[in-house]
Amino acid sequence: MRLTLFLDHACNLACSYCYNGEKFTRTMSRETAFRAVDLVLSMPMPLMQVGFFGGEPMMRFSLMREVTEHLESKTLGRDPRVKLVLTTNGTLLSGESLAWMKDHYFHLGISCDGVAAAQNVCRPYRGGRGSHGDVAAGITRAMKAGLPVKTVSVVDPANVDLLPDSFDYLMGLGVRHLSFNLNYEGDWNDANRERFKRALEEFGRRYIRWYERGTAFRVNLLDSKIVTHVKGGYADTDRCDFGCLELAVSPSGKLYPCDRLIGEDNRDEVVIGDVWNGVDPVRRDALIASKNRVLEECRDCELVHRCMHWCGCVNHAMTGSVGEVSGLLCWFEQALIEEADRTAEHLFARRNPAFIKRFYKFALPTCE
Repeated sequence: MRLTLFLDHACNLACSYCYNGEKFTRTMSRETAFRAVDLVLSMPMPLMQVGFFGGEPMMRFSLMREVTEHLESKTLGRDPRVKLVLTTNGTLLSGESLAWMKDHYFHLGISCDGVAAAQNVCRPYRGGRGSHGDVAAGITRAMKAGLPVKTVSVVDPANVDLLPDSFDYLMGLGVRHLSFNLNYEGDWNDANRERFKRALEEFGRRYIRWYERGTAFRVNLLDSKIVTHVKGGYADTDRCDFGCLELAVSPSGKLYPCDRLIGEDNRDEVVIGDVWNGVDPVRRDALIASKNRVLEECRDCELVHRCMHWCGCVNHAMTGSVGEVSGLLCWFEQALIEEADRTAEHLFARRNPAFIKRFYKFALPTCE
């Protein structure tokens, strides 16, 4: 089971595409946070991960420490099976806080869109000042502290042209685990989709170059689709855990099947319980059944097994329903699969050692 605690709706940045709605102070109480941990520990599935989310969770660092200590006391010390994850914008990471997180085996997901122009156009401070310098410094401090770091970038019409340069920039910082997520709610008109296609093609060329240098790295944008080719599609275990093995808790104590659905905590149609009464299995199962169904118009598509039509939070963002799929999602999925296949075919044909080892789990023989 993965538990995500949404510590507050407040944030010191004003990201243009934030899916969590208006920023306001509603802090999760200590009682609610502890109750959420206790609830999940009482479930039959073992607790595998606790994540801290927001808003900006570092604005509630003292609460994060208290929750961690409570978890450790309940599991009789640091249970190595429980992964602690912080999703942060990186602006408030101090040497002291990073040292504490290192002592408690945290993994960090730091939001950064890449080069300064890409970051500052979409992720300014609330007063309008650019955040790039502070975020880059936070990433560097976290890596120097020895913490596992993944960067989380958002591809938006406002920064899409900078996607390839942002990839190179983050790799140049030394980041080797990268996530580029599309802002599906952006203004992806015909012209902006063409810009995305051009940027994605160049991204693929940069991806090939990094492999040709022998660099080992992970980046979701193409990796996930290459994996579906190797495996013959998404397995059931690849799909999001949405309510079954994943619970997100809002500051008010409501339970959601995914942290992306919390928003301003006013979407009752996707609430599946609360920390005092537990999960409502009827509501949860109805949402899962809705998101997992294959629409009639998708059944004959040759790419349906490689498509993320089952992602409930993306569907809800684009159509207002966890089970309805947008035509725009279909377009993006086709574009990503096409570029992933082109890139993979190039690297496989050249028997690139790093690529073969990454996706086929074996190393090519070397001449003695």
